[in-house]
Amino acid sequence: MPLTGEQSASVAVPAARPRRPRRSSVRHGQASCADYGCARAECRQAALRARHQREQDHLRGLSARVPPHAAARWAGRLREWGMSAQDIADRAGLSVTLVRRVLRTPADGQTVRDIARTTADAILGIPLPHRRTPGAPGLTDSTEASWLLADLARAGWPATTLAHRLGVNARTIAEVRDKRPRLHLDLALRIRRLHRDLISLDPAGYGIHPTDIARTRAAATRRTPAPAA
Repeated sequence: MPLTGEQSASVAVPAARPRRPRRSSVRHGQASCADYGCARAECRQAALRARHQREQDHLRGLSARVPPHAAARWAGRLREWGMSAQDIADRAGLSVTLVRRVLRTPADGQTVRDIARTTADAILGIPLPHRRTPGAPGLTDSTEASWLLADLARAGWPATTLAHRLGVNARTIAEVRDKRPRLHLDLALRIRRLHRDLISLDPAGYGIHPTDIARTRAAATRRTPAPAA
C-alpha cells in the first residue's frame, strides 16, 4: 500500500555517502568541493558562481568544454617563470591534480580530453609573476637552495614563513628542500638572499611562536640523515 504524505515524511532517508576520493586535493572554497557534498558557504558560493558562468557561456553559444592546449601552454610558461603546479592551482582555485594533468597535455594535433571552459579561463587568467631579477632566466640545480632551506629550518624558520617572504606556496618550499631536482634561477637567487638575511636572526623576535620554532627544528632534525658509522 502506498505511503501517505505524513508517513513518507517520517521515513528516515539514509545520508548520502561522501564521494570525495580519499586522496583528493580539492580544498574548501572550490566549486568541486561543493560537488562532493561540502555544505560550507564558501564552497556553495563557488559552485553557484561556476554554474552561473556555465549558463552564461551556454547563452552565448560557447561550449562548456574546450581543448586544453592553450591552458597547457600558459601553465607551462607560468612554471618557467618559477610557479609550481601548486602555486598555479592556488591562484586558479583548482586542484593541483587537475593542474598537473593540464601540464602533461601533449602537443597540438594529438587526441586529448577537453577540459571545462571555466578551468581553462582560470589558468589563462593568471598573470605572469613579477620577476625580481629579469636578468636571471632559466633553471638551475636545486642542491644549494635545498641546503639553504634546510639550514633555515634547523634555525627554526617555518616553511610557511619562508614561503610568505618568497611569494610562493609552502609546498614549493618543501619540494625544493626535499625532492625537486631543479628550480628557476630567480627563485634560487631569492632563497640565497633570504638565507643571508635570516640565518643570524632569532625567529622568536619576528613573531614566530616558540612551539612552531621547536616543531620546525625537530622536523629538520628528523630529515637530516644520520652520519655513517
